[in-house]
Amino acid sequence: MPTLLAASIAIIEHDRILLIQREDFRVWGLPGGDVDPGESLAQAAVREAGEETGLKVELTRLVGMYSLVGNAHTLVTAVFAARPVGGVLRPDPREIADIGWFAGDALPDDLMWWHRQRIADACAGVTGAVWRQEGGWPFPPGFTRRDLYAARDASGLPRADAFRQLFPDPGPDVAILETPGVIIPGRGR
Repeated sequence: MPTLLAASIAIIEHDRILLIQREDFRVWGLPGGDVDPGESLAQAAVREAGEETGLKVELTRLVGMYSLVGNAHTLVTAVFAARPVGGVLRPDPREIADIGWFAGDALPDDLMWWHRQRIADACAGVTGAVWRQEGGWPFPPGFTRRDLYAARDASGLPRADAFRQLFPDPGPDVAILETPGVIIPGRGR
């Protein structure tokens, strides 16, 4: 089973976090994406922030590493916290349907379930988290993004409902802290 690398970015300003709504399923989550060849995790996070939001950002900390374990592959995502230092909110319409600032306790309903823990950790100031989340890619090896979009369209459901059907939320016990010692500023280990 291959392991894929990705980076996500929690852009935080004035106690709010910037989320993007994916165009393909109309669900919300952190900006981010795959790490390109020759690129570091941090470089990927900064690049994805610029591509998906139009903002220039400065990384402030590594929130943690999150493994999403599925049937065909494991996706390991480095989540960084950042602050905006320039640019203008300008979502890429090919990938992003909407963009918005949210309070940590007022997140949108149509949120990718595996982003909940990542957002909670970023908003709480956590650094050094290492989580394993089960229930990622529920499709067999060889199932492509094209196959996924065909299944979405064949469902006849609105995009967010198709997402929930294709990626069912396994419930609150899906996230397992693999490494104790998470540091929360002001609370120690």
